[in-house]
Amino acid sequence: MARLRSQSIATLSFFSFLVLSNAIGTEEITYLLKLREAITPPLSQWFQTRDMCAWNGITCAYYDDSLYVQSIDLSSMSLTGVLPPDLSSCFQGLHFLRLQNNSFHGPLPSLRYLPELQEVYLDHNNFTSIPDNCFQGLFNLKNLSLSYNLNLQQWTFPISLTNSLKLTDLDLAATNLTGSLPDIFTSFPTLRRLDLSNNKLGGPLPSSFEFSEIQNLILHNQLSNKFSGTINVLSSMTELTEVLLQGNSFNGLIPDLYNCIKLQVLMLQDNNLTGTVPQSLMNLSSLENVSLANNWLQGPLPVFGEQVAVALGGNGFCLDHGGPCDKAVTALLEVAAGFGYPYLLARSWQGNNLCDGWRFILCDELGRIRTVNLSKLKLTGVISPAFGDLTDLWYLYLDGNDLRGLIPQILSNLPHLKVLDVSNNSLSGKVPRFSPVVLFIAKGNSLLLHDDLISQTKGTTSTSTSTSSLPPWLAGVLAGGVGLTIVMYLMIIANNRKRCFSLLQKMMIWKKTTTLPDYNVEEFIKSYQSMTLKRYSYSELKKITNSFHESLGQGGYGIVYKASLVDGRKVAVKILKESKGRGEEFVNEVITIGRTSHVNIVSLLGFCYEMNKRALVYEFMPNGSLDKFIYKKGSSTAVCDLDWSTLYRITIGIARGLEYLHQGCNTRILHLDMKPQNILLDENFVPKIADFGLAKICKKDKSVVSISGARGTLGFIAPEVFSRTYGGVSHKSDVYSFGMLILEVVGGRKNYDSGRSHTSEMYFPDWIYKSLEKGNILARCLPSTKEENDMIMKITLVSLWCIQTNPKNRPSMTKVIEMLEGLLESIPYPPKPVLHSPERLPTGFEDFEDLSSSAHESNSLATENNGSIK
Repeated sequence: MARLRSQSIATLSFFSFLVLSNAIGTEEITYLLKLREAITPPLSQWFQTRDMCAWNGITCAYYDDSLYVQSIDLSSMSLTGVLPPDLSSCFQGLHFLRLQNNSFHGPLPSLRYLPELQEVYLDHNNFTSIPDNCFQGLFNLKNLSLSYNLNLQQWTFPISLTNSLKLTDLDLAATNLTGSLPDIFTSFPTLRRLDLSNNKLGGPLPSSFEFSEIQNLILHNQLSNKFSGTINVLSSMTELTEVLLQGNSFNGLIPDLYNCIKLQVLMLQDNNLTGTVPQSLMNLSSLENVSLANNWLQGPLPVFGEQVAVALGGNGFCLDHGGPCDKAVTALLEVAAGFGYPYLLARSWQGNNLCDGWRFILCDELGRIRTVNLSKLKLTGVISPAFGDLTDLWYLYLDGNDLRGLIPQILSNLPHLKVLDVSNNSLSGKVPRFSPVVLFIAKGNSLLLHDDLISQTKGTTSTSTSTSSLPPWLAGVLAGGVGLTIVMYLMIIANNRKRCFSLLQKMMIWKKTTTLPDYNVEEFIKSYQSMTLKRYSYSELKKITNSFHESLGQGGYGIVYKASLVDGRKVAVKILKESKGRGEEFVNEVITIGRTSHVNIVSLLGFCYEMNKRALVYEFMPNGSLDKFIYKKGSSTAVCDLDWSTLYRITIGIARGLEYLHQGCNTRILHLDMKPQNILLDENFVPKIADFGLAKICKKDKSVVSISGARGTLGFIAPEVFSRTYGGVSHKSDVYSFGMLILEVVGGRKNYDSGRSHTSEMYFPDWIYKSLEKGNILARCLPSTKEENDMIMKITLVSLWCIQTNPKNRPSMTKVIEMLEGLLESIPYPPKPVLHSPERLPTGFEDFEDLSSSAHESNSLATENNGSIK
């Protein structure tokens, strides 16, 4: 009876609301009553009057002689609660929904098929999820703002919005959007403002932007996921007034924006843009604020009008003021333009002196450019006629790329050219007629005109008209002499250049037991002149280091000093210890680093070799080595000097550098001494792998290498390095060392301490693993957010996979990067790493190289392990 009485009272209450609310629909009344009960703190007026149309924030209006709720406006009222879900079935006349700047949480109520809805403001709340097709059928929607709902589950761009042909302003900033942007923006003919900033979106800009009339394009990013690709589509977006693309990974050129006559703000800083700044951008009279800082831009410093606020730092402009670049610099930048200004060249082709640090360029002592070696750099594009401006050039190597088009005729006019190698490209057309003294190599270009090619390469040179009239016996003698000269040239030059890595294993990288006279080292240096390294005398090093005044640190192979070059640039000089050996570490380091070019590999700028005096000159790293942020004496919080975002970027950077050594070079390079002391940090804490004294060079298809004795540092040496019981030494040995290195970053202390009673370096990961079993995060600098907590857990799990005892169970560095950049949920728990009898992996996971990172397989593994770490 009591229950029936309660229901009767509720029914009477409902009908009394129905009578006293000016007869708005029953569905609307029902929803508002639910909403009143859900909101905290209670809205007193909503309890004091039964006329819902008079409630604070509720506006009603007549439509076709019926009364509807037209607007719900509870913005900025410090409210919390979970909104009733059935909003879409209740308010067919709703025009405006404004709930922004509160603390509403739980699922977002579905808005689908609210035909009159025009404005929706749900931003700055704590909603956690979005129903499927939440925005479908909103035919009159103009403004949608959901920004800064930071607790939303990951979701993708809502394709259902394509029904909203009247959409003008879309703000989904900081809502945990993932994936790429669908190419659907032709469906938004009235869209004027698009804000998708600070999400986890990636991939290129959709081509349908070209047909939009967007005025404010806001895609800046402070998170790890980044937009990428070119920004060429901007040139067709003629209505743009504001473009905010900073903090992404856009590459390629800044396009001509001469059609963007309304553009006022252009923020492109902190991307990977290359090339020169187009004059059309500088000519825009509408421009008020432009930032191009921290890219890889080259050429003359752009000059804007006085009314423009400009930021240009952190690029590679040739001068720090307006004016043209040096003629040779201009020529090489035009060469780079023919290749599309690749990042590889933009990284070091900076400044106004191409003989100072420009990789792949070799000058003589008078500053004349003699060699351009762009062999096997995966270049695309065309050979620029600008090579013809390098009139002092002797050697030009363009082989092993994917260059297309013609060989410029002007190359045949270079007066001092000795060797031109364009082999193994995709060149086409007629071959220019070169002088007989030019060694021209063009094999592997199937589209070149073969008749011309054969006539010019027969006997390795073409026959000029001046020799055709010579007596046959004299022509034969000359031909024989030229042929012999060419053969010798090929043996000395071509083999040492083109096949240097296959010969280095046999000729240049010696075992420690080998005795080799010093003159052989000199021969090596001469034969390896394609490296763009400067050779210093010992007296020069003494001068630039101020008599070795300031030591930066000391390692097992020598002392590193701070130095200043003549132009004021800071460098680091590593003086190797004198020894009776023949310099294996020295030659290894010169060969290995001299052939690399990567943002996460330290750049070798020069060397010194004078009998027993050996030194290496590196780029200067102002923040020193990583170990000082882990082992700082007297501090228990050293690693906390760096925030977790920086530590994560350092981890990713080391992984990319190591992947480049394993996969990005012409041959595979094994570092074999990865440890925090060998990770250097530049002024922006970008990590760079250093100290290649123990490196081993091998063919990419060679899975296992042989080494004499154990190499590396205790605590980081893979089991197979000191005992072949665990397998052969390979690139997976570097993966193990990387895993131990990163565990130290997370744990904030050494993984091995000779002063402790234990002697096994496996004690440290064992400690980490046991703590994970208990659900602990062992980071010295404790995380403050869930994102940081997930970041640390992800790094830890990846590291534990890297230090698996069986090398086959370790991921490649490519897989490591994929896991670090992916979702935590996609990483399966690793088996416990042990030095004795390696544990078996779960079924289907025997070879981590083929391991899928999908969440489905991850969940399968978790199920097999009963949801815990085994």
